[in-house]
Amino acid sequence: MARGWTRPASQDVGAVVALTPSGTVTVRAHSAAIVPEGTSVADARGAFQGRVVRVFGPVARPYYSVRPRRPPSPAEGAQLLGAELHRA
Repeated sequence: MARGWTRPASQDVGAVVALTPSGTVTVRAHSAAIVPEGTSVADARGAFQGRVVRVFGPVARPYYSVRPRRPPSPAEGAQLLGAELHRA
């Protein structure tokens, strides 16, 4: 276990803040509790599913790069912005 890593108290991962041209989704954490790379995530309905592939940014509230199982369509992407993601 890496130094500074803490297990999240809840199943919350964070909120979607951006979709990148490469098809990944950027998520902003709600707290300093870090979700490790490789963690599966989904939205509340289970319609969006992906895996955390990178953790970056400030330690107090990191960002996560999530690779979806399939890239969202533009309409799905618009609905995904601001959505809460949870551990799957």
